[in-house]
Amino acid sequence: MKFTIYQSILLVALLSHGVWASSDVEFEIVVEKPRFVLPQFTGSYQEREASIAPEEYETAERLRTMLDNNQQAEVLEELEQFYSIEISPAMLTLKAQIYFSLKMYDKAEATFLSVLKRKPQLVRVHSDLAQLYLIQDDFKNARKYFSNAVAFGSNEALIHGQLAYLNLKMYGAFSAISEYQQAMSLEPENRQWQQGLLAALSQARMYEAAEALLRELINQNPDEPELWLNRAALALQKEDEKQALISLEMAILLGDNDIRNLKTASLLHLKTNSYDRALYLMDQSLSQKSFDMASANEYLAWLTQLDMWDKASQLLDLAEKHVSGMKADDQSQYFLHRARIEEHLEKVSEATNYFKQSLGKNPTNGETLLSYAQFASSQKSYVEAELLYVRAEAVSGFEKRALLGRSQLYIEMQDYPSALNHMKTTLQKFPEMIDLKDKIEVIENIIRAKTTTRT
Repeated sequence: MKFTIYQSILLVALLSHGVWASSDVEFEIVVEKPRFVLPQFTGSYQEREASIAPEEYETAERLRTMLDNNQQAEVLEELEQFYSIEISPAMLTLKAQIYFSLKMYDKAEATFLSVLKRKPQLVRVHSDLAQLYLIQDDFKNARKYFSNAVAFGSNEALIHGQLAYLNLKMYGAFSAISEYQQAMSLEPENRQWQQGLLAALSQARMYEAAEALLRELINQNPDEPELWLNRAALALQKEDEKQALISLEMAILLGDNDIRNLKTASLLHLKTNSYDRALYLMDQSLSQKSFDMASANEYLAWLTQLDMWDKASQLLDLAEKHVSGMKADDQSQYFLHRARIEEHLEKVSEATNYFKQSLGKNPTNGETLLSYAQFASSQKSYVEAELLYVRAEAVSGFEKRALLGRSQLYIEMQDYPSALNHMKTTLQKFPEMIDLKDKIEVIENIIRAKTTTRT
């Protein structure tokens, strides 16, 4: 299983039992990711950080009034009349902050650093410099100066939370937990710190702590779908699929309609034999915006593995109204699924028609070429099957299966020399298929026996 951060937290559990034991099935639940919030810089001067020189009081008050009137450029112009050494660290910090607010980042960075050379303990300067690096995606330096701010005594929830986020991003869950806890202790209702701590605990596999936190948050906000999604994600990490499904259904009831969450819920319903609900959720996920044939392919694969051909047909009926607006490749896949269903129902003419329509939309659809070849072979249309296998061999990623299929075709035709030749070609191209050696030996024995009989 995996747990990663990007646009959304994606929690994936790979099932290794039941009907899907032969292939990995991904469960994906989309929940809100931990994030940092960069506050708008106000430019206001915090006296607790540094002292203004007595001779600067009058100037400072005048500049404060100008800042209150959004005259930042005028304030900067006045400050730039002085050499850095001529003004106090407090006034120099103000100068750096104004550079920052005007997006003059290089000058802001240089000025902040010059302040810290004179007064390395100024918490606000470390914090502002960290924010500056953060918006420039310089996470290493951002983390360094947030850490400095904390080391010099900062007790702001925002600083602890941002340090936690960067630790989680750069060094993993354990380095983030205590900082998220500190931020949450200062702002217990802050959604960012709750979500971040939950993500860190989950990634650290501290499931009991994560579950306790979730129970507390759900008790406080039972109508919040994101919390139920987090509970579902946590349940999947613990391989508790029943709890995951219950939590997902609660999130859906409360308004979550993310396609990936609907798809996961439908898959869980398939595993619990709730087929009608599964099909309903499939319809819901496929009906959003434009029809997603990739998702439909996954659903159809699951349904056919379960031998639920009638449900697969129903799903294709739902897709039918979208076919004209699909891309050619998706139309080809749609017709392939139709062909397979008709083949299962032993409707030869209908299956043949759909196979041809699939290839008409995409002549290089390898799956269609192989499926059609096998179907043609079952109908004793050996010449047609052979041509289809030859075409499939030329499609990237399908050569091995096409060679094996063609070898089997020759065996069915009792053309053992051709079968032997293709099996040897396959082994030469794919030497990892060592089991072919035994089959080659069997075919060679058959050929020798026939030769002996003739003589």
